This record gives sequence, C-alpha cells and structure tokens, in this order.
Amino acid sequence: MSLTLLDLVICCTAVVASIATGLIIAIRKGASESSSQFFLAGRRLGWPLVGASLFATNIGAEHLVGLSGDSYRYGLSAGAVELTTCICLGVACALLFPYYIRAKVYTIPEFLELRYNRAARVFFSGLMLVICIMTKLAFHLYAGALVLHSLLGWNVMPMVILMGTGVAIITIVGGFTAVAYTDSIQTAIMIAGCSLVLFIGLGKIGGWHALILKMPEAMHVAKGYDDPNYPFLGILLGALYSGVFYWGMDQVNVQRVLGSKDLREARHGAMFATLLKLSPIFIFALPGVIAAALFPGRDPKTTFITLLNDLLPTGVRGLVLAALICALIGSSLSVMNSVSTLIVRDFLLGFKKNASEKMQVMMGRAAILASTPLAVAAAYLIYTTPEGLYKYLQAVSIYLVMPVTPAIFFGIVNRRITFQGAVASALTGTLLASVFVTDQLMGATSAQIFPFLHWKLTLNYTYRGLWGGLIVIAVLFIVSYSTKPPEPANVDGLTVNWNTPGTPFEGLSDWRLHWTLLAVATIILYAWLW
Repeated sequence: MSLTLLDLVICCTAVVASIATGLIIAIRKGASESSSQFFLAGRRLGWPLVGASLFATNIGAEHLVGLSGDSYRYGLSAGAVELTTCICLGVACALLFPYYIRAKVYTIPEFLELRYNRAARVFFSGLMLVICIMTKLAFHLYAGALVLHSLLGWNVMPMVILMGTGVAIITIVGGFTAVAYTDSIQTAIMIAGCSLVLFIGLGKIGGWHALILKMPEAMHVAKGYDDPNYPFLGILLGALYSGVFYWGMDQVNVQRVLGSKDLREARHGAMFATLLKLSPIFIFALPGVIAAALFPGRDPKTTFITLLNDLLPTGVRGLVLAALICALIGSSLSVMNSVSTLIVRDFLLGFKKNASEKMQVMMGRAAILASTPLAVAAAYLIYTTPEGLYKYLQAVSIYLVMPVTPAIFFGIVNRRITFQGAVASALTGTLLASVFVTDQLMGATSAQIFPFLHWKLTLNYTYRGLWGGLIVIAVLFIVSYSTKPPEPANVDGLTVNWNTPGTPFEGLSDWRLHWTLLAVATIILYAWLW
C-alpha cells in the first residue's frame, strides 16, 4: 500500500497526540505517587472514561481486520456476538461489580481470596497471567506487526519488539491513568475513522437498500443453529458464560471498573460501553460486506487492505490507519497494565507485605519490564510456527476460562458454594477443556475418537462451552451442597443477600433504565438485521 504524505501526517499526528495527551494528563495527576494511582488511577475515573476504556480494551486488530474479513466471507453473522454485550454487562453490573467495589480490591483474584482462600487467589491469578501474557499480549503484538507488515511491508519481529517496547514505556511512565485517558481518546479516533469507511462505502454502492439488493444473504445477522461458524443460538448462549466472564471477571476489563469513583460511575460507564458496542457490527462488520459487493472474488484476509487501497481517498486512509494502530496500542496497553497489577498485588506483596507505596510502584514497573520479553518471546513462537501454535493458543484461550467461571459467578450469587466445590468444578472444567482442545487440534481424525463432539449441537465451540459449563456448574453445586457450608461471617458482604430489598429507582439517572433502553435497542437491531 502506498501512503501519501498527507496520510502519514494525519496518521502520525492522531496516534502521537493521543499517547502524548494521555501521558501528560497522567503525569499532572501524579500517576506514580501511590499504588492506587499507578494501578487504578487513584479510583477517580468517571463514567465516560470507564466506558470508553472498556470499549478500547475490547477492540483490537481482530475487529478492524478480522471482523471485516469474516464479514466479507460470512456476512453480518460474523458480528452477531458484538450485540451480546448488553447481556454480559447487565449481569456484571447487577451481580458482580457491587461486590468488587465494596471490597475495594485491586484484582479479581484478590476478591477470590476473600471469598474462598489464598490458594484460590494464587490459582486464578496465575491462570490470568498465562492468558494475558501468552495469549492476549502475544496475540496483540503479533497481530499488530503482521497487519503492519501486510500494509506497509515492515518486518514482523522488529515490529513486535518495537510495539512491545513502546507499550511498556507508556505503561511504565503513565500507569493506569495514561492507559485510561489514551484509551478514551483513541476510542474517538477508532469510531470516527471506521465510520468514514462505512459512509464512503455505502455512498459508493448506492446506499443501504442497494447493498441489500446486491448482497441479500450477507445482510442477515442470524444463522441456523447448525451453522459451523456463527450459529446464532450458540452465540447468544455463549454470552451467558464466556461473555459474562470476559466483561465481569477478566482482570483486563474489570480493572477499568475497579478504577471508577464509585459503583454509580462504574455502572454508568458500563452502560456507556454497551452503547458504544452497538457500533462494531456497522463500522467493523458491515464494511466487510460492502467490500464483498464492490470487490468480489478477493481473499477475505485482505479485506481491510482492500478497503484502504481501493475505497478510501487520501487523508481518510491515514485516519483509518491511525484507527488501526490505536486499536493495536490500546488493547496492548490494557493488558500490560493488568499484568503488572496481577504480579504485584497477587504475588510480590505476598513476600513483601509491608512494601511502601513507592516500592509497589517500582515493583509494578519491574513487572512490566519482566513480562514484555515473555510476551515478545510468545509472539515469536507464534511467528515461527504460525499454524500449529497459533491454532493451539487460540483454542486454549477459548476454553481456558470455562473451569473457573462458575466458581466465581456462583460464589458471589450463592452463599452455599464452598471452596471444595470450587476446586472440584475447576478440575472438572480443566479435564473437559483438555478434551475440547485435543479434539480441535487433531483435525479430521478427531471425529473417530470423540464422535460425541461432532454432532450439530456439539461441533461449534459455543455449544461445547455451554455443555461443558453446565457440567462444571453441576459439579460445583453437588460438591458444595455435600460439604460443610461456609461460616456466615466469612461470606457476609461478599455474596448476594437475596432477602435484602433492591435499591429505590433513581429516575432518569438509574442505570437500570439505561440498561432497559439499551436492551430494547439491541433487540430492535437483531430484529432489523435478522
């Protein structure tokens, strides 16, 4: 792809300005003065920052590049999962966030220690570190370098190292404050840039109705229950386990909520993120369908490059490229910050409990320095064996959360859940996840060994996660109700008391009203695109 000077100027200005602004604000607010400032922005974030940062954390190269490519091939059904955020954040706001914020924890594993014991904290924190470093951060760095290689011809591994170093420096200097403000600015850049792609594409094809006439099959968001790629039923059911984990238990996302001023701001921020998440199906997925209509017969993997090269005019191309780079940087910043928080709060402070505030910030920075080479090394393994290891890590990232989600969720909503039940369910989930991953990696021969995983309602990963989740939940409850219940004093304030009346309705400012309106909007969008 050839970029004009104007494209380069717009791209560089947008990216550098967003990062510089975030760092300047962080320095002025004293981002390194205390551990609370460094890891949680002093717990002073208002709802706009919480919501925008949640959105930016979620959006990466897989949206701008991957979602447009899948939509080119499969239609709008590839973006159906984007509209499930209303379910996931609604559950998290009602049942999870109040207990995290009331306990004033820094990490979700810290809350698990309060609910269960130290072993639960260490296990889950270690699991989250593996997910964050070996999959999330490594994938972000590799995918970003791969995209820039495809667009600009830059070598992959030098770009991985450069991006990893840059993200580490930003996080070390500005902490979570810089991450939150940078995310918010870059959210605006991403939405603006990708909206221009949508409007320019619709204008070139003749409008919405012309697109429907030309691509009638691709304009439906719902595929049959037996669709091998995006079964609508499986996607909706998947939101009930993997989506709730992602938005309500994943440290990378929930850290934005933990940094909010209070529960009210956290819930309003979550609703703002839900509102923003109504846009990806239009600004990321729909341009892929437009590309299929305007430029048929091309490799779906090159859809984003096709849009940049063949659709966008000079200047706009630079802004959209800036949106891509912002997505890559924003998602990586979020993971890097969470990694340092997990390492310091869940592990290092266990050995040095009386560490000063300044020492905790130093340990956080050291954790970033230590984890960056690990992420680069993981990205290199993906780079050298792109088929086998990439597929392996992708499969692991899908099933790895299944063993722990029920223990966290039901540990909050049910006072009777015990540590023994949590352990038994985690072990059961790990065994099931191992079977699922093994089957996925074996290829065609797996149907002979695991025939029950190749039925219509077990073949897609969304169904496998559902059935596996139900088995894990059953084990959790059976073992918990077969063992001695926790002492009431140990779970008070950490679990839902269903006998307590709900909070009074607050009128137009009540988050429940906002959620209801967003739920109605989501249903309307699903019905419109059905």
